[in-house]
Amino acid sequence: MSLKSRILQVFESHRGQALSGQQLADELDVSRNSVWKAVKALQSEGYKILATTNKGYVLEKDNDIISEESLRANLGKEFEDIEIVALKTTPSTNAEAMTRLMNGKIKHGTLIVADEQSQGRGRMGKSFFSPKSGIYMSVCLCKSIENLSDVMVITPAAAVAVQRSISKYTDLDAKIKWVNDIYIGKKKVCGILTQADIDFESGKAGTFIVGIGVNFVNQNFPDDIKDKACSLFEYQPSDVTRSMIIAEIYSQLMALTQNLEDRSFMAEYKRHSMVIDKEVTYTLSGVEKRGRVEDIENDGGLIIVEDDGYRRKLTCGEISIRSKNNEWI
Repeated sequence: MSLKSRILQVFESHRGQALSGQQLADELDVSRNSVWKAVKALQSEGYKILATTNKGYVLEKDNDIISEESLRANLGKEFEDIEIVALKTTPSTNAEAMTRLMNGKIKHGTLIVADEQSQGRGRMGKSFFSPKSGIYMSVCLCKSIENLSDVMVITPAAAVAVQRSISKYTDLDAKIKWVNDIYIGKKKVCGILTQADIDFESGKAGTFIVGIGVNFVNQNFPDDIKDKACSLFEYQPSDVTRSMIIAEIYSQLMALTQNLEDRSFMAEYKRHSMVIDKEVTYTLSGVEKRGRVEDIENDGGLIIVEDDGYRRKLTCGEISIRSKNNEWI
């Protein structure tokens, strides 16, 4: 590890606290001049490090550059051995994970993050607006799963992980739109895309890539989504960083997927659902259907009572919800 990374690691563990040049030099067994050069290099990269006479250096609390060091500082010792890949930009974190998987360079728990995505992807082949200053992360779950119902609850588990994390760091009332979106009011704040590597000989899925994108601070959303998307914060908060939220989502997701046979989190998924007892439309075999959502089962299946009284279970697809103001979400 370079001296610059080592110093950044110390700063991240003491964010907002003054550290003298001599203190850093003694801890890292280097000269004060080496510390000064490394700090200058970090400042040139955009890190908000304040140098104060007689006090030393302070990494400001609202410094919001995502790095391996910032993530490790927030994840703690429980995850000190996981692989973390922090990128400035990438086509998509899921694509990066899949490339590493095909090259045999992935292991359980690997976390891939990026400051921006040039080709962010959502479900159903849709694009995902991914400018700088958002949260774009993929978590690699390497576990052989034979039970299809266990596979189906990975995305709901991720949705619960995101909902919990938003609730921890904000006072927003985040709701889950079946199966993979998080909404604040009528606007989408997060999308989730789970991809699986299938062994066609055995029929088992051995690796799952869970991609999560969260709008962190307000962006200049394109015209086609500006009335449909929102962010967690209007401006960069002074006490919450993206690394803090990424670390919380990661920790929650790893805990929830440790034993997928335990479906206790599905009660939480239902409690925060925005679709229960709502009128919805969806497309089946090219035909638009309409009905009312009756329930969400423990395998993630959506139970809909159609207008003609037929009770149908959806395990995949996309729905639109009619709001109280007769608008479709």
